[in-house]
Amino acid sequence: MANQASWIPAATKQVSVGPAETYTPGPNELLVKINSVAFTPIEAKIQRFGTHPIPYPNILGTSYSGTVEALGDGVTGFQKGDHVAAIRSGKTLADPRFGGYQKFALAPVNSTSKIPSSVPFNSSSATIINLAAITSALSIHLGLERPPLTGTATPKNKKVLIYGGSSSCGGLAVKYAASAGYEVITTSSARNKDFVASLGAATIIDHEQDASAVVADLTKYGPYDAVLDTIGLPAPTAILVEYFESLGGGSYNTMIPPIPGTRDIPDNVKRIFAPYSFAFDEEAHKPLARWLYEEYLPKGLESGLIVPTRQHVVDGGLEKAQEVLDLMNKGGVSGRKLVLDPWQTTAP
Repeated sequence: MANQASWIPAATKQVSVGPAETYTPGPNELLVKINSVAFTPIEAKIQRFGTHPIPYPNILGTSYSGTVEALGDGVTGFQKGDHVAAIRSGKTLADPRFGGYQKFALAPVNSTSKIPSSVPFNSSSATIINLAAITSALSIHLGLERPPLTGTATPKNKKVLIYGGSSSCGGLAVKYAASAGYEVITTSSARNKDFVASLGAATIIDHEQDASAVVADLTKYGPYDAVLDTIGLPAPTAILVEYFESLGGGSYNTMIPPIPGTRDIPDNVKRIFAPYSFAFDEEAHKPLARWLYEEYLPKGLESGLIVPTRQHVVDGGLEKAQEVLDLMNKGGVSGRKLVLDPWQTTAP
């Protein structure tokens, strides 16, 4: 079957559908027929602002799920027809063959998870990349213990602040930290509060208050042993910086680099961004990566230990990719991950 992709021709240009090769997988690679691609805010920022240095033309898309069509040399643990979810990371960002905005893509075995057939494609595509990022952010960068796959974790008697508990990354982070035995304080709007509470958050701060009131609540429920901002936009950055300034300084991790409009960060506050899932390429962190892809993600999605990121399904296939990117740049859909099926067609 012929491949098609939604190509970005040059930095900051709009994406559009065109032909693409149907690739042959190399060593330790899979060819995947994509059944669901999940959009991430960083892709929207690459398309709008050119925030990441990638070659052009290219195919965006870093998180997808589908069925294995072919296996490259040296691949074990997978077979044709398996349901998988995959992340495009590291040096594959430069190679359009690994992009998610197409019907067929290559997937590196070391960032691909075999998913039980009972798990919907949209659930796994919407979850895998954010789960990898928050696993790295919380357990590598911030030093939190991982949650057990069965049973209940011993309470850690430590507080973790997850800013943005109803966001795609935030919901997974709340569940991860709470399941690992930490007391989680987070933020959410009133309309998403019940969902966030169901993930195990101990305290939920209304982020729709005035910024000064949010800062006051952050102070009230702190101090925190770890802080992760899962939004990273200018408004929450300003709130967190003000909070840390009130303490005389401090540091926290965030999920995206600064974008236009972000306030200057004072010297006594460290806003730390990292390409979190890239840490799994380091030898020291490969055991955690294997646990994530081989155990936590597939078993957690099947058992309910992981609550999949809620999805907003976009109809119309690849032709709708630019509309989705535009929607994300305008604020997206609150508390949900935008997903589409590349094989759908727009009705005439």
